[in-house]
Amino acid sequence: MHGRILLAIITTAARRGARARRTAVVEEEAFPNRAPTEKEARDSGATLKAATSMPWLPTHSTNCNGRPCEPGEGNLRGYKMWGQPYIHREAWVQAKSRRPPHTPDPTVNYAELVRVARGVAQRNLVVMAAGDWDFRLIVFNWVSHLRALGVRNALVLAMDRELHTELVRRGVPSADNSANVDAWNTTCLQRHVQRVRMERQLALAALVAAGLDVLHTDASVIFVRDVFTRLDAPPLADADLLVQREGGPGGAVKKVGSAVNAGFTLVRSRQRDAVLRFLSDAVRRGLVEFYNRWNNVVDQMGWSFLVADTSDRRYERPTSQLANESTFTTLGRYGLRLAWLPYDEFPRIGSWDALRPTARIYHLTPDGSLGPQFASPWGVPPFRGHRQRLDRYDDVDFAEHAKVMQTIGLWRPHLVTQTG
Repeated sequence: MHGRILLAIITTAARRGARARRTAVVEEEAFPNRAPTEKEARDSGATLKAATSMPWLPTHSTNCNGRPCEPGEGNLRGYKMWGQPYIHREAWVQAKSRRPPHTPDPTVNYAELVRVARGVAQRNLVVMAAGDWDFRLIVFNWVSHLRALGVRNALVLAMDRELHTELVRRGVPSADNSANVDAWNTTCLQRHVQRVRMERQLALAALVAAGLDVLHTDASVIFVRDVFTRLDAPPLADADLLVQREGGPGGAVKKVGSAVNAGFTLVRSRQRDAVLRFLSDAVRRGLVEFYNRWNNVVDQMGWSFLVADTSDRRYERPTSQLANESTFTTLGRYGLRLAWLPYDEFPRIGSWDALRPTARIYHLTPDGSLGPQFASPWGVPPFRGHRQRLDRYDDVDFAEHAKVMQTIGLWRPHLVTQTG
């Protein structure tokens, strides 16, 4: 008995000591007043001489020489597979919290979002995408295609005030979520892309907590045909979670045959408590997996590993990334029914020329893991390398995306005018 008490005391003391050391590192390293070490330079992919002129933190601006920056123009450039244009401080990142900075309370942190969502909801459903000032043309393009299909229950989760202000000016329903994004600065997610991706999952959970159903998409998703009739019809109508197929992370694919793309999910609120537990666990799992630096997809890590670990299909009845069917699974821990959507209607990889006749959405990315035909297919923005520590996309990313969308006839952001 005494031994157990002593062990508890020692464990508690050790935890307190570890927290104190982490706190000390965070406070000391927030704004260093020193030269970078050789290890920090090496971890940043730079020589010590080059590192001495690099910033400690990534920089971002929305104003370039007295005018609004073009998409990505105000961001750092020079990210490579093992390098970055600012100093990487491993101890500082690892010392930060791996817990969400707030809960998805629909009455507190997300009151504005819930108000806007309820104002546009139709049949209890809202369509939501997140974006910031750099993504404004992509967001306008998303809105334009939805409006062309007659969809009016859409809103934008604005991750900075600049985008929110512009959306309001153009008559696009928007919620200013900038304060919630900034709150993630206290966590281990120290890159903007990571914070945005994870914050949108908490916002999604807040809408579910408010009793709404949510079709959550990347802003780069383009709706080319009606999706709602398909998603609302049996057997998909019976699922609690509908998801797009995805090629990674590989650990999840090995277990169930496909990962989950966190940028196209329909979440229904009829089993609200179970769905909220799932989303909360997905965020926490993503925070644990954050150190896997491939493309900053921390929310996709959380969704994919959680589905793979709780699916009744794991190892025994795997699906496929290319299955042209609705594949159902039960997530045992939550009692939720999840369905992977048919590949030919909701494709993630492949040539747009081949997929155009059947696809309901455009949401393609280059991925050569299933063969060279998927590495650089027609109608897909080119792969720019595994920039594992990317903070924000640069101007080339946005320019290449716009160029490809123009080539395939899907670029129409100019149609979202001031009057809507």
